Amino acid sequence: MKKIMKKFLSSLLALTMILSLVIVPANAATTVGATGSFTISGPTTASEGDTVSFSITNPKITYNGTDYAATVSNYQWTGLGDSVTANTETYSGTVGNQNLSINCTVTLNATVGSGESATQVTVENSTLTTAKSVIVTTKQAAFEAAVKQATVTYKGRTYSFNNSTSVTIDKFSADSETLSAEDLRLNVTGYNSAVITKNGYNWAVKSSSAADALSVSVTVNYTPVTGQTLSISGTGVTASGDNYAATVYSGQSLKLTASYARTGSKSVGYAWSSTPAGATLNNTDSQTSTFIAPDVNANTIYTVTCIAKEGSSESIRKTVTITVKPDPYSPSRNGEDATKTIATNNSASCTIAAPVLKSTNDTVYYQSSNTANFDITWAVKSGSNLINTPTKNSNGSATVTAKSSAKSGTAVVTATITYMGKQYPALDYTVDISALDVKLSSIVNGDSDSYRQSDIQDKLADAIKKQDSSFRYNNVNTITVVGTPSRVTLKDGKTTLSNGSSVTDGFTIYADEAYIGDASFQLKVNNNYVVTMYLTVDSKGEIKDTVTGTSAGKSVTFTNSDYDYLYIYEGSTSFKSDMYNGDWSRTSYAPRSWKPVAQNKDYTVSSSAFDRNGKATLYVVAVDDDIASTGTITVSQKSYDINYNVVAGKSVTFNQKDFESFLEDYAEDNGNYNPKKDEITFDHAVLTSSIPSAKSEGTLYYGSTEITSSNKSKTDMTDMDKVSFDSVSKPSKDTVTLTFRVYGEIEKPNSRKPDKVNYDVNVVISVVKEDIVYTVGIDDTVQLTARDFVNFLQDAKTSYRKAELDYVKFDVSGKNVSSYAYGGLYRSYSSYSTGKLADSTDKFYYEPSRTQYDLADVAYHTTRWAEAGKTVYIPFTVYGTKNEEASGTMAITIAQTMNFIDVKASDFFYEPVKWAVNNKITNGTSSTTFSPYKNCNRAEIVTFLWRAAGSPEPTSTRNPFTDVNSVRDASYYKAILWASQKGITAGTNATTFSPYQECTRSQIVTFLYRYAGKPSGYYSNPFKDVSSVNEASYYNAILWAVGKGITQGTSTTTFSPYASCTRGEAVTFLYRYVNGVK
Repeated sequence: MKKIMKKFLSSLLALTMILSLVIVPANAATTVGATGSFTISGPTTASEGDTVSFSITNPKITYNGTDYAATVSNYQWTGLGDSVTANTETYSGTVGNQNLSINCTVTLNATVGSGESATQVTVENSTLTTAKSVIVTTKQAAFEAAVKQATVTYKGRTYSFNNSTSVTIDKFSADSETLSAEDLRLNVTGYNSAVITKNGYNWAVKSSSAADALSVSVTVNYTPVTGQTLSISGTGVTASGDNYAATVYSGQSLKLTASYARTGSKSVGYAWSSTPAGATLNNTDSQTSTFIAPDVNANTIYTVTCIAKEGSSESIRKTVTITVKPDPYSPSRNGEDATKTIATNNSASCTIAAPVLKSTNDTVYYQSSNTANFDITWAVKSGSNLINTPTKNSNGSATVTAKSSAKSGTAVVTATITYMGKQYPALDYTVDISALDVKLSSIVNGDSDSYRQSDIQDKLADAIKKQDSSFRYNNVNTITVVGTPSRVTLKDGKTTLSNGSSVTDGFTIYADEAYIGDASFQLKVNNNYVVTMYLTVDSKGEIKDTVTGTSAGKSVTFTNSDYDYLYIYEGSTSFKSDMYNGDWSRTSYAPRSWKPVAQNKDYTVSSSAFDRNGKATLYVVAVDDDIASTGTITVSQKSYDINYNVVAGKSVTFNQKDFESFLEDYAEDNGNYNPKKDEITFDHAVLTSSIPSAKSEGTLYYGSTEITSSNKSKTDMTDMDKVSFDSVSKPSKDTVTLTFRVYGEIEKPNSRKPDKVNYDVNVVISVVKEDIVYTVGIDDTVQLTARDFVNFLQDAKTSYRKAELDYVKFDVSGKNVSSYAYGGLYRSYSSYSTGKLADSTDKFYYEPSRTQYDLADVAYHTTRWAEAGKTVYIPFTVYGTKNEEASGTMAITIAQTMNFIDVKASDFFYEPVKWAVNNKITNGTSSTTFSPYKNCNRAEIVTFLWRAAGSPEPTSTRNPFTDVNSVRDASYYKAILWASQKGITAGTNATTFSPYQECTRSQIVTFLYRYAGKPSGYYSNPFKDVSSVNEASYYNAILWAVGKGITQGTSTTTFSPYASCTRGEAVTFLYRYVNGVK
């Protein structure tokens, strides 16, 4: 305890000593030998009105040559005004308009040493003062400084005061004579409200519009500009002084570039314009603008004006006089062959010389250094499976290379010249690929085809002859098999031919089972030529099955009950016919995108797979007994829709039984009706959807009452047989959907009152557009007229008026297009040669090559079971040579077979009469006679021609003929007016037509010649009774008709121009013209 007390007293003593050293009286004197210092921290400059703040930093005491950090007390601040003093660590206040001198006096204390030897050193405030100077900028001075850095903007041009109180603004001739303050937009940094003012000739800039705002007088100089220049350049642009001129041809473009210069220019811009209207001018607000010349028939002057602007002020303008001339140039192959050949055993490529542009007096060639003005684009038009994209060489020519896998065939390459921005029509070059190969007839998988030795030798010789013109059939000495055949087996009797086997007695080709696609094998001739024989292994037949579900809007499940295996395409990419190709003999070989379904197994089509019409198309491959077939299964959800068809411009009548059946079917499916116990009756129906558009769709009637938006809800339709829909002739949509609410009553056993029900049903009216119409008899053929499809393309759009038809595709997938009950569309059909049925992928060309299908050969042939009055609708799409495309529907109406007793199949006019009757150009003179040898009168002839032209309306109702009456002669009145207005005939004199005068042979061919547009051409004259002098009015017509095969004369040397023309002759001439002349 004593030790603890002793230790406590010692600590207390030590603490007392320490405190005695630290505590210093407030008025302690400065320690002898000690000096102090500190720094005043704060701004050295300030602006009037600023709030400033100062504080002490780095206080220290120097004692005996050593610096010690000091503590600060007793602050005495001055300098922020007479009344502003402070005894605080921080000194703050507002700056006035005078410079500042900030003073501070403080007392500093520091501890020197430590422990028992520590000493307190003091420098008291009476001896320690520090000052800090602050330069003050007044508000006026600050504003004046800001004004010297200000800018003003005038008409989009910005000018600076450039560290002065003076600014110079450019004056252009189009600017106002004097400036006002309102013309200028001022920008003074830090003074957002600053304004510029003008009082007389005195200008000032003020900090705001307030009366006491700061103000600085300024000088604004408004000085006219001089020295600006503008020049225009471009290909072929010439300058003569200030005038510029150029010449271009129709459709070409001319790039014009403006160059403007002026010392001190600001915000330079350009504005281009062209007069008169007609030309196109692009980039009219850029330094470079492009003039695109319109099509002209004669030299036309256009003036292009370029205005150079600074801001929005016009500085200077120049004009270019451009003469647009009719384009004399057309693309030319310049002597290069239009057909090139690549023999794959010798060379894999060929070179096509660069085409040129030619006029009567000039030729423009390709120059690699000037492709901006003249360039050639090479492309593959067809045959991309045979050749690669052409490579353009430095001289503009193209190198065309055959693909390594190319077979013999034909490709088409195009060269398109672009000159002065104008793209000229492409030139076609045919590239024949001559490979040592032979295309054999296709074989159904699992089937076979036999070839005699002589057949094989013929085919091999033909293949070799393509590359060795001297090779002949009898040059084939030995034939051996090379390698292993792909997807086929070759047999000589029962002996399988393999690599090295000799072919001496023909062979049979056996196609692999359950395989679809390409197959090939190679034969070596005379131990020298290796010839590839290739063929297509086809599916056995086309599957066209249908499945209908039992519910609306739900998935549909069906069972594969017919095939060993059914493969169903489930890929995400659009289906193409070549996706059927492959080995289907095992499920493991099938592509992953195909789902195999074994026999008696189910397959479900999800509800999401159906389109808005509740249909889904499944692409399938079916394998049965190791043989593969392909096709589609159309799966339909159950639909309650009531469907009708109507021809555009005609009417369709509803059927009461359709609505009664719907009511019964829907009520039963929804559990409201038991057909075994209940009775259901139709009461009425009401239209609930919008009424159809009378302009673009058609009109709905109940009896004779038109259904309108105002009466539809009030019209209870109790007899649906009285409902009809009249379609407009040119509908905007292919279908019209109307929704009806059908009301009915269900009587149940032991029920006092019947249950009232109502259900909604859609009536879907499909509108068929009969764009091209043909008529054909039963067990008869109608040939399609190629010109009909040309007219359809050219009428499809205004921009297609001059379109040229390339090819047509027909959609033959429709239910009745190919059937025993109707007939079929054939690639060709005649009494002596029948082609295959057309396929939806076939292309029928207007001007076919030797390997392409001819549109003029296509025919529809009806079966003997066809029913008169039925119509087959075949959708088609026409394609132009410049990528034009239009779709329509061809209607083929089956008419009663021609049964005229005076027209025999052996008669030269048999086909023409059949064509004329089927196309409603003329009828018989009775139900059983045509009277082919009866003479035709003039009225009959022009009526035949008018009907063949489509019975067009006359362009004017004015009738110049006194012997033609609109009432009495109604059957041919419009035909005569039309023929007169078209210049086909002018009448027998100015006021008479002589409709009943017999028509001569010369008159009818003259009518046809004029209708055809008086085509030019050289034809020799074989007739002694036709003179260019005596028969001058119809001389060219007769020669044209004979040259075109429309008539052959009455003998080899006579035409009999004045002989009467019979009805048989008239329809024959017309038939040959329409069907034989493109």
